[in-house]
Amino acid sequence: MSIEVIAHRGYSAVTPENTLAAVRAGLKAGAHSVEWDVQVASCGTPVLMHDPHLGRTTNGVGPVRRRTLGQLQALDAGKWFNPSFAGEKIPSLAEALDLVRPTSAAVYCEVKGYRELEDLDRMARIVRDKEMTSRTIFISMDYGVIDRIGGQDPEAGLGYIVEEAGRFDDALARAKVAGARGLLDFDYRLLIADPSLVTRAREAGVQVAVWTVDTRGDAEALVALGVKRLTTNRVKEMKAWADSQS
Repeated sequence: MSIEVIAHRGYSAVTPENTLAAVRAGLKAGAHSVEWDVQVASCGTPVLMHDPHLGRTTNGVGPVRRRTLGQLQALDAGKWFNPSFAGEKIPSLAEALDLVRPTSAAVYCEVKGYRELEDLDRMARIVRDKEMTSRTIFISMDYGVIDRIGGQDPEAGLGYIVEEAGRFDDALARAKVAGARGLLDFDYRLLIADPSLVTRAREAGVQVAVWTVDTRGDAEALVALGVKRLTTNRVKEMKAWADSQS
């Protein structure tokens, strides 16, 4: 397997994160995959947003889940990053999938927040309706979320985020149950500190991805361990380096 470059929140180093502009920029820069975060509007519509509250990345305030899709899309999600992105909207999950679908790119969809279990079912259904199931991996730090989505769609990719070493055993056990569609998504620093985690995952037949790798030195160290899925903010630079390794 060649090195897979995954655009973190889209190309978030040069565009406002989790917007269509970011997704578009990541694809243009050559990312093999795009990662984004999902919260849920009050109407139940999944939208691209990292934080549960609006203040950091929009001109709105308060919880995302208290606004309808229409109210969310009336906000500005770009000007905070740079005035040239003024007017950029909060995209729905469906809109983001529509942007990726004509390409060959895959999607890592991190579920950050939801109101009820039916919201998770809706996310899986939207991906299925867009015919993107085979190219989408749902990831989350909440393993119950991933298990729920896996139960709703037997073809969905399932990624268990490991942000601290103490969660490794649980995540590995769940990923093994998921079989070929299971994946562990590590904070890369855990693997640098303890390479045996990669060895144990690979011995169990479980795929490994990492976040968020922005330097060539770290990328080289991870690839030497056998890690080939690298999430990065520096898409253009990491893609150029990855191409040089093939």
